[in-house]
Amino acid sequence: MSDEELKKLIASNAKTIEALTATIAEDKAERKKAYQQWEKDRSQLYQYMGRIAAAQSSFYEVQADYYHQLATLSEKQTEMQEQISQQQAQIIEILNRLTSS
Repeated sequence: MSDEELKKLIASNAKTIEALTATIAEDKAERKKAYQQWEKDRSQLYQYMGRIAAAQSSFYEVQADYYHQLATLSEKQTEMQEQISQQQAQIIEILNRLTSS
């Protein structure tokens, strides 16, 4: 191989190395940008999941309060029905005394 051919080969290899280096740098920059976008998307996803969890927690808290109120009202209604039944029994007893006298 002559010096001229060797110089051409070295120059060709240098251009190839430059092109590959530039391609690698571009690829690295694109991957970095894609990774940053992925991190941003992931962060937003976690924020949405946090909001959903908070909303779900609030819903369950309201639902529990609602069922507690229903239970309280049911207990009050049962107490009122018992009082009314006792009062009716007393009235019937009084009426029976009045009619027997």
